Amino acid sequence: MDNAFLQDQLLQLLNQIFGTKVELVSQQTANQQHDYLVLLIQLRHPSMEIVVKLAGPDSSMAASFQRTAMLQRLVATHTTIPMPEILAINMSYQDWPWRYMIKTYIPGQEWAKVRGKMSSAELSDAYQQIGRAVAQLHRIQFPAFGELAINGSVQENKPYLIAFREHAQNIIRNAYLRDLFFAMLDKTEHLFMDILQARLCHEDLHGYNILFQYQHGQWHLATILDFDKAWAGHYEIDLARMEFWKGMTSKAFWGAYEEIFPREPIVEQRQLIYQLLWCFEFAKNTPEHLRDTHNLCAELGIPCPDRFE
Repeated sequence: MDNAFLQDQLLQLLNQIFGTKVELVSQQTANQQHDYLVLLIQLRHPSMEIVVKLAGPDSSMAASFQRTAMLQRLVATHTTIPMPEILAINMSYQDWPWRYMIKTYIPGQEWAKVRGKMSSAELSDAYQQIGRAVAQLHRIQFPAFGELAINGSVQENKPYLIAFREHAQNIIRNAYLRDLFFAMLDKTEHLFMDILQARLCHEDLHGYNILFQYQHGQWHLATILDFDKAWAGHYEIDLARMEFWKGMTSKAFWGAYEEIFPREPIVEQRQLIYQLLWCFEFAKNTPEHLRDTHNLCAELGIPCPDRFE
């Protein structure tokens, strides 16, 4: 994206959305990839902070802004989690060389960075807030398993195992890792036969997608980010990943979670499979990730590549 040309078009877009009196006071880049840009913008007339996401036709960010907006509205309706207001969306490329989404900005600090600043009492309270928020997400039900359309529906009614295989097919990019994962699923189908209720799965509840604000001497959950990967699946996927990632769960988390949404007994091997799915999806050659992947493969009794391609 050409910066000078983009700036001129951005001002035209803001005039179209907010009126001709709008002024762009400041902006900063929050994320930039090929043909994809996320901007944090301060406006005057009206005075507000917004997030502008722009994605051109060559962007690798395939998620639909309409689908993301639907999920954020769904969460805002069915939970107490603060969510941004969606101000404008356009996916057509008719008036602009990119699709865009504009939403209000919710300030906050990433959980991965602020938890080390908290006292033990603050940490316990923060974990309880996260536990309640995740439980509320998992109370959102769908009539079928599968990927969510832009209107929040699931296109086909299929057994969970079939939907789960399709989901894994979509997110594991490496063909060898996909084949390895599916071979393991073929041997463990019985672990997934009793999963009958589809629920909202975020699938990316790591420490950089959960934000906190410090206000009036207390830490408050500000929002949860990035619902791009969410689908109608089995809620244990989120919990397995959070258990796997450092600093995401605690005794206080589980106590608050189960007050709202009591868990069924954990099936340990199924939890390991859900964790391995993330390892194969992420597939980075960092020492820690390779070690974690090798340990999971050893526990599951399957071969493991020395490195990811």
